[in-house]
Amino acid sequence: MTVLTPNEHLTGSTRQKREIYDRLARFRADPRHTLRLAERYPRLAFGTMDALVGTLSGRDLEVFEAGVEKARDRLAGLGQTMLLPLERVFIAVSATTPAYGGFHHRLLPYRAPDDIQAPGYRYVQAAAVISRYGDLHTTAPTACTPGIIGLDLLHAYIHDTFHYLTYRSFRLGTNGIHRNQHGINFRRESGQTYSARDPQDSASTRNLGIIMEGAFDREAAAIARDATLAAGLAAPVDGTDAAAFLDAIGAREPIAGDMPYLASMSAYAGLVTKPYAAFLNDIGGPETAELHHLTIRATLDGNLGLLQAWLDQRYGPGEFAALFRSGAYVVAT
Repeated sequence: MTVLTPNEHLTGSTRQKREIYDRLARFRADPRHTLRLAERYPRLAFGTMDALVGTLSGRDLEVFEAGVEKARDRLAGLGQTMLLPLERVFIAVSATTPAYGGFHHRLLPYRAPDDIQAPGYRYVQAAAVISRYGDLHTTAPTACTPGIIGLDLLHAYIHDTFHYLTYRSFRLGTNGIHRNQHGINFRRESGQTYSARDPQDSASTRNLGIIMEGAFDREAAAIARDATLAAGLAAPVDGTDAAAFLDAIGAREPIAGDMPYLASMSAYAGLVTKPYAAFLNDIGGPETAELHHLTIRATLDGNLGLLQAWLDQRYGPGEFAALFRSGAYVVAT
């Protein structure tokens, strides 16, 4: 791939842009090395998605391939022509200690309050780190329902493709590369972001990071849902596979059980998908679908004009700032 992803931009003088480009190139030329997978995840063994997809067959391959085609069509409608290259997706395929993989696998065996090692896209390396769905530890694990591995893999891949295609603007700061715009969010070099964290236990969200994450998950779920229909894949009756199926297509139901994977799935719904749905309902009302579409488009192309105009027309001038700008952000730093 080229060094820059499709919607990344460099700002500054020619010399500054060259330095940013060269630094990114060093991180991205060999992502397996710069991600330090063996060091960070010593209990996990990784392969690449292109290799894993080559081993899929039957319903797993059918639903994955159907979803990729659906994603190409959806992204073309948004003016995007590329998907995240399969060889830049690193997948944990086995573990030396008990681990249950998939979209909601934590990768680390614990979660500290500042743990950033969740699965997902790493923009510095322009690569994703995820895991294969199911038991990664047992030599002869219980077989998954046919199609669930492919569906969960599709869910993670499309979600991270939207991260890959998100607008990013870089400039050279005092301490290195500074990402000053990320989709519809902004960040000062001090680390201060345009929007603040939501209050604890908030049912809705006004945090732009959560809004973008929720929008991506909604897109991935819609594509996964269409893929299951195209492949004729039905939901399992019960168990973890049933929960994973419903989660992948956005038809979540209450999740019970002490299994860490299910707890992680439930936490993600509480922190991301439900607050995003509440935001769309709060602000979009009967025009929820249009608000979601404008949010996705602005996140990919970095142009807030249509989204701001939509909000201004309904709620008055300056509504984007009124909804999202942290009071601390206006203070010079």
